[in-house]
Amino acid sequence: MWRQLLVIVHFLTTIHLHLLPFSQFNLKLPDAVDEYYEVKAKCEAAGWEPGQPSPQGPGAQNASGPHRMLAQALMKRCIADIPIVQHIQKESGGMNKLYSQSMCSVKQWKAYQAAENMVSAEVDEVRAEADEIEPGWSQVIWRQAMQYHQMLKQRQEAEENARKAMAAQKAAEAKKLTPEEEAKMKEDAAEKAAKELLQAEEREKDGKKAFKESGIKKGFLSGKK
Repeated sequence: MWRQLLVIVHFLTTIHLHLLPFSQFNLKLPDAVDEYYEVKAKCEAAGWEPGQPSPQGPGAQNASGPHRMLAQALMKRCIADIPIVQHIQKESGGMNKLYSQSMCSVKQWKAYQAAENMVSAEVDEVRAEADEIEPGWSQVIWRQAMQYHQMLKQRQEAEENARKAMAAQKAAEAKKLTPEEEAKMKEDAAEKAAKELLQAEEREKDGKKAFKESGIKKGFLSGKK
């Protein structure tokens, strides 16, 4: 029943999540909503009609076919909606509690209601579009989108961690000395050690000479009489 969605997993690799911070309830629908209707208009112009069964037989997996293109566009829209849906779900309990206890302003409550109504309408609209593309798809599309969204989020996090690790590795490599620099450093260290040795020998000679010229008896420093 969901044969046309097999290609979506590959299609999802082209999607990049944009997880932007929300400013209270000043929400707006993602660009993927308008993009979906643009794709739908092109598909209808190409002969697609709501409720048509998914194509079967040779060429059924053609990713450029109207049915497939529309299914992909709707899934992309649904995935892009997930952040605002999750945001409203997260804030719903707290806002209702605050309102019931008269602990939020009328303006804030109305802003929340407007955002909740917008998101609720979007959820219903996506379901309606899903059934036009594939009857019964509305029952699972949001669950599928949630799974794909989580998968994409984990992939992006893994890529970001990989980028950070690569940057750290490059920074560490940049600090490493070249073979020539290492050789120069060893040469300088050897010259410094030799110079210090010569200076020590000179001090020792000067000390012995001063000791002889002082007339102090041998063994004096050791406390012998």
